[in-house]
This record gives sequence, C-alpha cells and structure tokens, in this order.
Amino acid sequence: MQFISPLYFSLILFLGAVILFYFFRKQYTEKSVSSNMLWQQTLNEWQASPFLKKMQQNLLFWLQILALLLLMLALTGPVFKQNAVVGDDVIFVIDTSASMSADFQEKDRFTAAKNEMLQITDILNGQNVTIIQAGQQPQILLNKESNKSHAEQVITSLELTYDHESMDEALRLANSLAGEGSAIHVFSDNVEEELAADELPERYVQVHNIGENDVNLSLISFGVTYTEGRTSGVAVIENQSNEVQNAEFSILGEEQQLFQQSVEIEAGEREIIQVGELKELPLYEGVISTKDSYSADNQLTAVLSSGSPQVYSLGETSSFAVRGFETIGAEVIQAAVGEWDQDNGQGIILAEGDTLEELPNLPAIYFHSSAEKVELNEAITIQEDQLLQYVDHDSLYIGQASEPLEGNWETIMQSGNHPLIQKGSHNGQPLIIVNFSLSDSDWPLHPGFPIFLFNAYEWLSQETDFLGYYQPGEEKWLNVSSSMQSIDIFNIEDENLYSLNLENESFRAPVQPGSYQAVSQDHIYHFAVALDEREKQITSGQSFTLNARTLEAKQASSVNESLWFWLALIALVFIAIEWEVYRRGHRV
Repeated sequence: MQFISPLYFSLILFLGAVILFYFFRKQYTEKSVSSNMLWQQTLNEWQASPFLKKMQQNLLFWLQILALLLLMLALTGPVFKQNAVVGDDVIFVIDTSASMSADFQEKDRFTAAKNEMLQITDILNGQNVTIIQAGQQPQILLNKESNKSHAEQVITSLELTYDHESMDEALRLANSLAGEGSAIHVFSDNVEEELAADELPERYVQVHNIGENDVNLSLISFGVTYTEGRTSGVAVIENQSNEVQNAEFSILGEEQQLFQQSVEIEAGEREIIQVGELKELPLYEGVISTKDSYSADNQLTAVLSSGSPQVYSLGETSSFAVRGFETIGAEVIQAAVGEWDQDNGQGIILAEGDTLEELPNLPAIYFHSSAEKVELNEAITIQEDQLLQYVDHDSLYIGQASEPLEGNWETIMQSGNHPLIQKGSHNGQPLIIVNFSLSDSDWPLHPGFPIFLFNAYEWLSQETDFLGYYQPGEEKWLNVSSSMQSIDIFNIEDENLYSLNLENESFRAPVQPGSYQAVSQDHIYHFAVALDEREKQITSGQSFTLNARTLEAKQASSVNESLWFWLALIALVFIAIEWEVYRRGHRV
C-alpha cells in the first residue's frame, strides 16, 4: 500500500488526545446512604447485565478511536500498489552498444535488458508501446504499438549493434514522442542521473542500469610497421580491474600464431608489449586471452604499412608539391604517364590534371586543375579531419578553383559550398583531391602546407588492398571501378556474411569488431571493424527513477479513486454507532 498524502498521518496526534481524555475522566467519591430502596430497579438492571455496562463504557472509546483512524486514512489517500505498469503509454529506450555484451548473471547485459523489457510488456494493460534503439543514430523500431504480441516479437528480435550509443539524442527523441502521461524506461549500463534529468526534466523515467563493475582487460592499441628492413609491432593492454591480472597476448596472421607473450598487469595500470620481428603479412590481428567479463575489446587489427613509401610524380606536377614532399623526407621519383609500370604495386602517386582516367591503381594525391575555374569570394572553412590536423587556414588565400570531379567524395575544406579538398577511394585505393592549382594560392608559403603533405603522406601510406577501418555497421559510399561493383563479405573464418552491389548501394561494414575480407572476382580487399574507444570501458551505474510521485499517484488515484470515500463513510457509521451507544448508556 502507498499513500498519496502521507503528511496527514500527523493527525495521529488527535488519537493521542482522545486517549488522554480517558485518562483524565471525572473521578467519583464514595458516599454512604441510609437506604437504596429508590434505586432498587436500577440496581436490578445493572446486576442483570454487568457485561453490557462495561462494554458501553469501553465501546465508546474504541468507536471514537476507529472513527478518527479511518478519517485520517481517508485524508492520506491510501492506494494499493498493483502489479501494473505506470503510464498511459510506455516508451522503451534500449542501449545496443558493445558494452552491453559484457557478461552479467550467466548471460550478458543485453539479454538481461531484453528480459526485463519482456516482463514489463507482459503486464501491460492496454498501453501503447514505443521502442527506440539508442545506437550511433537513434532509431524508432516501434511506434505506439497496442498489440502486445507484436511488441514482444520486436523486443525478442533486438540485436547488438556494437557501436557507441548516442544516449542524449535517444532521450531527446523519447521526450519528443512522449505524451503527458507517458512513462519512459531506459535500459543501459551507465546512464547518469544528471543526463536523464537534463534531457527529460518533467517526464516519469525509470533508468535500468544493468551490470556490475567486473574484471576487464582491454587491448587499447596495436600497430605494426616496416622499418629498417624488418617488421615490428607494439601493443598496449590496460587492466581496468582492482586486482592484478594475467593474460596471454598473441599476434595472428593468415591463420598462424606469429607471436605470444604472457603478461602480468597491476590494477589500473597499462602494459606496453614490444614485438621485435614479425613475418611480413598485409594484415595482423592482436588478441588477448584472459578470463574477463568483456571480450569485445580483446582484439584489434593492424595493417602493415611501409615506414617510407616512395612518391611517384607523374607528368607535369607543381614544383611546390614536389619540394614539399622532399621537405618532409619522402623520396620523390619523377615518372612519365605513358612509361608507368603497372606492375609496380607500391608507392604514392602525385599527379595533376583534369581527369582520373589515367591515374594508376595506387594511393594518390591529385591536384585537379581544369580550364574552367570558379572565382572564390567566400570564407574558407574546414572539417575536423586527420588530413587537416594542425593546418592553419585562417590566413589562407585561394583565388580560384576547379569544378569538383564527379564521385562520392568527402569534403574536408571548402569555400562557401565549393569543395576545395576532398578525399575518398578510387578503384579501391585511397585518394585525395585538391580542387585548385597551387599557382592560384599562397598556400605553399604557409607553414601549414608541408604539414598537410605530411598528414596526406601518412594517410596514403596504408596497405594498397586495404579498404580502411570502419565503425561497427558503418555505411559509406565507395568510388570503385567497374571490376569491383559486386563484392562478397567474409569474416576471418571464411564465412560468407553477405553480398553488396556497390553500384546501387553503399558499402556496409559488419557490426562485430574484427578483420574481414571483401572479395570481388579474384581480388581480395582487407578491411577491419574497430571498436569505438568509448566502448572499451564496462563501468555500470545504479538504477534510479525520476519524477515518480506525480505519475504513480495519478495512476494509483485513478485506479483507487473511491477508496477514500468508503473509508470516510465507514468512519461516519462508527460515529453514528458511538452516538447511539452513548445515548443508550445515559438513558439507563
């Protein structure tokens, strides 16, 4: 039982006052009389029913107490807590990020969250159900569904997306869908009360934070490089628990174990593992083997990249670009377009022109210069990107630029709406496009120009047949050749996951972190799905409820709205009985 207005329990003071009145009743003194002849009838009646006399005296007291007690309970608004879900309609917000895959009570957090959702759905009493998936981009999976069976089917079919959840956006979406009497249930592992209060200030919210702060070892970083004629690597493992932990670190490649080392890591510390020499392979997988409760962060993929690939300047290119690459220490080799050896499978291409048709199938930086140019009058803006890191653009002058090339490119620098620097892939190779001639700009005179070339050099130095790193489930358009329009996606166990037609649809990465292959005809392209850095923690918080009193009291009073009336009515009956007992006692 609950009470809408428990403050009225303070009226219990009146019960105490009634009891005190009985303690201080009038006291009678005994008197001797010479005869009781005139009282004979009264004495006969009293002696005939002494029990009734006592009951008349005690009954008045208990009737008064009961009447006051019932009136007080009526004022407090008692309600019986029912096995029902609060709210006119129910909104579920479910976290599908990687941390929800952590072990919890002989299963995982995500399964426990789904079971709780099913339990709530099972006891719904006609309320509509809305389900929001709080992934990188929140999605409405079900909107105001009154069919309980359909809602249960959607909940059962939920799967982890392994991306990082945008919980703030998901809560804002839930707030926009909620009505005045809606109840919002959030299922996650570490939603803070401050966030829920900021995004849902006036909503009834139950946050179900599922999980425990268990043992976890995380492979923070892993990389492999080719320098001085040998392949070496480095890995960093973090112990996120409160005790010393042991683990085995292994490096795998082409179904072989290339390296293994046992490590002991202090609580809350990191261990750096240096790998002296490895067999030269295009792709390596670092794995830690340990008894922790979270396996999603125990693996990372590394691509072998040459420490200093050569730069091939094809045809007539800007001397500023050539000297810029030489300034950062790259070896630049001049080559004619018609004399290029197509069998040369390594290096970076530096080229200038107005078409990509004769561009070799290698990573390239392309200065797009056409006869028709556009005058630039608007300010230059940039996107946050690795290529423009530490590059100052505030004082940069660009007089005119070429129209952008057709293709699905990502623009990272622009003047107004006109793209200046774009990046993407061409025939499966990384490509950077600069849509202006260096002769039309003062950029080579700025210190940011060699910094940009260095960033571009590092970005283009990745493996030739490597499609890149992707977030779980990330979708991206790839600018591919006709020979790569249809691909099959395989995991590391050579299981065919799905097929894609890149001519009509975007490239879609698998959701689980790991190494994968995209097979097109007889060519194999490697790519990796990497876990978001924010998903390498499995901390969990306490569950809590916000703004509970208003909605719970509203529903309880609507269900038990006449209970106070019956309590008051019974109290009046007791008062009537008490009056009759009092009257009969005085009549006698």
